[in-house]
Amino acid sequence: MSHEILTVKLCQLDEKIGKLHSRIHLTEYAEHAQVKSEIAKIRKECEETEMMLHKNLRFSKAEMLAMLSDTFSEVEQVIGKAKEKMNKCVSEDENEELYPEEKILMAEYALDFAMLAADHALLMSLEAIDAQMEQQEK
Repeated sequence: MSHEILTVKLCQLDEKIGKLHSRIHLTEYAEHAQVKSEIAKIRKECEETEMMLHKNLRFSKAEMLAMLSDTFSEVEQVIGKAKEKMNKCVSEDENEELYPEEKILMAEYALDFAMLAADHALLMSLEAIDAQMEQQEK
């Protein structure tokens, strides 16, 4: 059972990564207005996904997921504070030419964190499969 669930989730992740790839690639040839429109669409998608994830976690009957929901909320608060600090630094920075470079650097690290999160998800998946196999062996 776990293999099927994880396979579905991996397919969803593949689809998201494919979209990410194509959206970044399309911006190479897009007009500025198109990029701004894409930003608005993605921002809305992120908000909807976050709300759905919060809802699913909050109303889950599994106690562990309630703890995960609390942790997710804490992480969101920390990220929000970090964004505020970064925006404050950017607004105080007098060298506007560095601003795009800094944003690209931040995006690069965000993608690095996403890859790390994917690695951790893989590790958790394998540990879940291992636990299921151990249980079946008993």
